Amino acid sequence: MSRPSSAGLTLAAVVLVALNLRGSIAAVPPLLGELQEEIGLSTAGASLLTTLPVLLFALAAPGAVRLGRRVGPGSAILVGLALVVLGSVARVLGGPVALLVGTLVLGVGMTIGNVLVPVVAKRDFRERAPQLIGAFTASLAVGASLTAALTVPVAHQFGWRVGLGVWGVLAVLAAPLWWLAVARHERQGRRAERRAAADDGSVITRPAVRTLWRYRLAWVVAVALGTQSALYYSFTTWIPTYLMEEVGLAQVTAGYALSVFQVMGIPFTLAVPWLTRRRPTQGWIGCTVAVVWILVLLGLAVLPQAWFVWVVVAGAAQGTGFALALTLIVLRSADESVTGPLSGMSQLIGYSIGAAGPFVVGVLASATGGWAVPGLVLIGVAMAAFAAMWVAGQDRTIS
Repeated sequence: MSRPSSAGLTLAAVVLVALNLRGSIAAVPPLLGELQEEIGLSTAGASLLTTLPVLLFALAAPGAVRLGRRVGPGSAILVGLALVVLGSVARVLGGPVALLVGTLVLGVGMTIGNVLVPVVAKRDFRERAPQLIGAFTASLAVGASLTAALTVPVAHQFGWRVGLGVWGVLAVLAAPLWWLAVARHERQGRRAERRAAADDGSVITRPAVRTLWRYRLAWVVAVALGTQSALYYSFTTWIPTYLMEEVGLAQVTAGYALSVFQVMGIPFTLAVPWLTRRRPTQGWIGCTVAVVWILVLLGLAVLPQAWFVWVVVAGAAQGTGFALALTLIVLRSADESVTGPLSGMSQLIGYSIGAAGPFVVGVLASATGGWAVPGLVLIGVAMAAFAAMWVAGQDRTIS
C-alpha cells in the first residue's frame, strides 16, 4: 500500500460494500409468490432461486481467492461490485431463465466480497481487524433487513422488476468509495513493487498456499463457520413454518418473528470485537454461542408458546456466532497471504455445510411428519459447533 486511506474512510467503504453482499438475496423471498404468478416461476425454480446464492458462496470461493491473488483483493472486490450491478439488472430483464442467470452472477459477485473483505481487514487494519469484521458482519445484517423490509413496498409501487433491480444502485454507490479508500492505493503499491523488482532484477513471488488443506486448524475454522451457517440458514428457512404449524401463528406474525431473529443479530455482531479482546483465546465465546443454540432448540421443543423469547435469543446467538466465525479467519492467519486462502477454504466448506442444513431439515421433517428429529439433528450440529469453536478459538496462527 503506497499511502493507506484513513481508517474512517476504509470503514465507510467496507460498510457500503457489505450492504451489497446479502441484500439482493433477502429481497427475493417476499416476492416469490408474485414471481410464480407473473413469469411462471416453478416451485423448483423458486427453491433454486433462494438456495443458489448460498451454494455459490461455497463453489465460487476458490475462484475468488485466485482472483484476489492475481489482481489484488481491493481490485477484485471492484469486480465483485460490477457483477452485483450486472446481476441485479440481468435478473429483471426477462423470465425465469434471466432471473436464475442474474442470480448466479449476483452470487459470484457477492462471493468475491465475502472472501476478500477479511483479507483487506487483515492487511490494512492488522490488530484492529476484528473491529472491521464486526462492522462488516453487522452491515451484512443491516443490508438484508433493509431490503427485506423495503422490497415489497417498492414492488407494489413500481412493479417487481424495480423492486428487485433497484438494489444494484447500492453497488454503484459503493464502487467509487471503495476505489478511493482501498483499490487505488493497492494498485499504486503493486505498481511500485513491480518497478522495484524490475530495477534490481528480482522476481515477485506470492507465498504458496497449496498446503493449507493439510492444517487441522484450517479445517476446524472451516467447520466452525459451517456449523454456524447450518444453524442460521436452517432456522431462517424453517422457523416461520414451525411457528405456524406448532404454535398456530398467522403467516404475518411468523414473518415478523423471522424479522426479529434477523435484526437481533445486529448489535451482537458489534459486540464480538470487544469480546475477542477480553482474553487471548476466543473458544469460550463460541462455546457459549453453541450452548445458547442448544437451549433455544430445546426451548422450542418443550415450550413453543414462549417462541418470542427463543427467537430473540436465537437472534443474539446467530449474530455473535457468525461474526466470531469470520473473525477467527483473521485471527488464525499470521498475515494476509494466509487470510485469503483460509477465507476461501472456510467459505467453500462452511457454506457447503450451510446450504445442506435447510435441505436436510426439510427432508427429515417431511419423512418423519414432525420436527422432533430435525431438532435433534440441529442439536447435534450445535454440539459440533461447540467442539469446533473451542479448538478454533485457541491462541494459534497458521503461517
